[in-house]
Amino acid sequence: YSLVANITASSYAAISTLIVLATRNGEAGFAQVITIFDTMIVGLLFSANGAALAVGIIGYKGNSHLQWNKVCNVFDSFCDRVAISIVLSLVASFAFIALVALAVLSLQKRFATRT
Repeated sequence: YSLVANITASSYAAISTLIVLATRNGEAGFAQVITIFDTMIVGLLFSANGAALAVGIIGYKGNSHLQWNKVCNVFDSFCDRVAISIVLSLVASFAFIALVALAVLSLQKRFATRT
């Protein structure tokens, strides 16, 4: 799920960047649609990060109720790579949410100057 969510977010970001650059002086309604989709992608990214973190914690600590043993003491380098990927994905998610906030502020300024 995490891999698919990150691929989807990256692909969407590339496509929306190209569309926004192609219609630079476009309508404000189009910018609103892009901002709504950006917000949905942020939700997708954070849900994927939460799911990956939950599975990572189960791999790190195990689950005695389900008889799942720890695996990180056996596969150290794999668990380290998973942890790094989750951290990098979280950094990218926060960068994406910062970009959404900037887009919302830009839209607010555009509408404030019209009235």
